[in-house]
Amino acid sequence: MPNQVRLIRHVAQSLTACGLLVSLLSGFGATVCAQTVDPVSVLGDTRMPPSDHVSQAFPYGITGKTPPSLTKINFQGQKPYHKHRINLRLFQGCPQVEISEGGRLWATWFGSNVQAERAPFHNDQFSVISTSADDGKTWKEVFVFDPSELLGAGASDPMLWKDPEGKIRFIGLRNIDFKGQDEFASSAWEFTMLDAENEYTDWTAPRLLGNKNISVMKPLIFPDGTILRSMDDFKLVGKRDKVRIRFLKEAVNGTPIFVSEFPVDNDAVFAEQMPIIRKDGSLFTFYRAKKGQKFAESFDGGRTWKLGGYYPMQFSINTKCILKTLPSGRVLLVANDVQMDEQGGKRVYHYTDENGQRRELTKHKTARTRMTAYLSEDDGKTFPHKLLLCDDGQISYPSATLGKDGAIYIVYDQGRGTIGQHTIFLSKISEADVLAGEIVDGDSFSNRIVSRPSDHGGGRRKGDSI
Repeated sequence: MPNQVRLIRHVAQSLTACGLLVSLLSGFGATVCAQTVDPVSVLGDTRMPPSDHVSQAFPYGITGKTPPSLTKINFQGQKPYHKHRINLRLFQGCPQVEISEGGRLWATWFGSNVQAERAPFHNDQFSVISTSADDGKTWKEVFVFDPSELLGAGASDPMLWKDPEGKIRFIGLRNIDFKGQDEFASSAWEFTMLDAENEYTDWTAPRLLGNKNISVMKPLIFPDGTILRSMDDFKLVGKRDKVRIRFLKEAVNGTPIFVSEFPVDNDAVFAEQMPIIRKDGSLFTFYRAKKGQKFAESFDGGRTWKLGGYYPMQFSINTKCILKTLPSGRVLLVANDVQMDEQGGKRVYHYTDENGQRRELTKHKTARTRMTAYLSEDDGKTFPHKLLLCDDGQISYPSATLGKDGAIYIVYDQGRGTIGQHTIFLSKISEADVLAGEIVDGDSFSNRIVSRPSDHGGGRRKGDSI
């Protein structure tokens, strides 16, 4: 009953706030917010059956609530020809990175030995967890999240993030074709590392988060330890007039507090929103759209959102970018520094060089190149400082984390299914590097290889159709 009362209060507050915003902004034609909604109506009923229920006793009675597991690989004594070895892999991408309190790096991404990404069930796809104890010089793949044994399930969009207690958590997204008969055909499951300094750490049992895409962007942590998870419903991408871009606010113990929604925006694609807390306490986020990044703001802790349209600076056109507030108070943006014009019915990609001159892309004519780190001094209003990280091919999907010394670790992928590429890169930079526009810190580096199957006899070969 107390939870129900709190939910009613949150809804009432949201409706009031939305009404005030409408009255204030109606003269400007601004798009305002949708109210908060019941978490169960969005996420499904995430309560688990008892341990003796048929769905909890693998391999019998498989349902959307049958828990997945993590599989240890490349350990001493394992047979060398296991199915997840890197020399079989021909497609991989969408990395995430995190760092332990002791400085051990962890990375995750999805891959396949069979084909490129295939939505909505991502068959033959698994997620890899890799680790480095030497600041990214060498890496070892140590776990996979591979739900294929459950009715041919596939994995997509893995996540690593550090919770308010400093513990590293992994989220695996599982997809099973139940022919429309189970609300958890897609389900997000969260595991917590018990010893992030150990390459073969033990894990907690998985926790079911919900049936939406909750694993693309790292949660926002509030000063009181509550978190705001970004959500989307990828099944609805491209379908007009559907509400699908949402946030889940959770208490410290994981109890849902509210789910809030963006108003419908038919220009949005895979939204991939990642809010920050500004100095005045309001929230600000970019989200992915067809012609660049749009932005949204919340002035009530994420319960209601005002959409602001396209951000004045064009970057990351229909692809992911990330935002993160740094200890200095500056805001880090990692994004593709590419602009686009339409000329004679054709797209022309270009960028602006350090002298303010327009430079047309001639080698890699794509929005997904020129991965760049930016800094803002004014809470994201402008990003005057930037450092180019990589422009060698199709570069996309950044993720970042911070070391204790303030170092910024960034991963991104290159040519997910391109012969000789499908690489996961790591760059380590400092704020001084971005302010200078070049690497000036002696501990910084760019484009260290985390994973490249072709270096191990794998990868896509000429004639492979994926």
